[in-house]
Amino acid sequence: MTRGQRASDFDGARPLAPREPLPGVVETSDSPAVLSRSVILIFAAACGLSVANVYYAQPMLDEMARDFAISPAAIGIVVTATQIGYALGLLFIVPLGDFLDRRRLIVTQSVASALALTVVGFAPTAGVLLTGMVAVGLLAVAVQVLVAFAASLAAPAERGRIVGTVTSGVVLGILLARFVAGFLADIGGWRSVYRKHPVRTA
Repeated sequence: MTRGQRASDFDGARPLAPREPLPGVVETSDSPAVLSRSVILIFAAACGLSVANVYYAQPMLDEMARDFAISPAAIGIVVTATQIGYALGLLFIVPLGDFLDRRRLIVTQSVASALALTVVGFAPTAGVLLTGMVAVGLLAVAVQVLVAFAASLAAPAERGRIVGTVTSGVVLGILLARFVAGFLADIGGWRSVYRKHPVRTA
C-alpha cells in the first residue's frame, strides 16, 4: 500500500452514491439539512390528517349505529377496532422506519390509508366497516414515522423547533377531527367524511 492510499481502496469497498436531496431541503456544509418553512408545514399538515383518521368516527357513532342496525351499547366497537389497529401499527409498522426508506414507507402508508378510508365510506355491512376501521387505525401510525423523519432531516440546532412545529400538527388534528367530522356528517351524512361523494343513508 502506497502512502495516501486508503485500506478501502483494496478491500473491495465501493464509495457511497450521492444521496438525492428532498424537494425543499437545502444541504449546506455547516448543517446536514435545512428544511424550508413550506416543507415543515407540509409535515405538520400530514401529521394532523393522519392522526385525525383515528378520531373521525367518534361524533358519528349514533348515525353509524342506525345505518348498520347496531345497538347503541355495541357501536363503541367501531372506536375499539380503530384503536386496536393503531396499537398493531405501533408494534409492527413504526419499527419499519428504522430499516426501510422512510419516504417510501410514508407514501405507501398514505396511499393505503386513502384506500382504507374509501372502504369505510362505502362499507355495505358492519363487518366491512370494522375491517376498514382496523386498517384505518393501523395506517394512522404514519404520524410517528413522519415526526421521526422530520427530526432526522433537521439540523441539530433546528431540530427542537421543527419537531415542535410538526407535533403541533398532531395536536390540531386531534382537536379538530371531531369538529370537522361532526360538521360534515350534519351536511352530507357520516359517509361524506370518508369519501369524496357523500351519499345519504336512510
